[in-house]
Amino acid sequence: QITLGRATKDNQIDVDLALEGPAWKISRKQGVIKLKNNGDFFIANEGRRPIYIDGRPVLGGSKWKLNNNSVVEV
Repeated sequence: QITLGRATKDNQIDVDLALEGPAWKISRKQGVIKLKNNGDFFIANEGRRPIYIDGRPVLGGSKWKLNNNSVVEV
């Protein structure tokens, strides 16, 4: 599993998205990408703002299956 978000002194993240732009728009734990036993990847949005997968919004508390070459926008 890989955690996406905004790193702080008390919160370690695998991919620190605050390095890419306005940090105030990123939750400390924005999303998690997990590999399932069947080989599928899913992303779960754990932040307040939507994550866009191939242009479709994934709202907070929801998850989405990632396809080969999916574009993830935060």
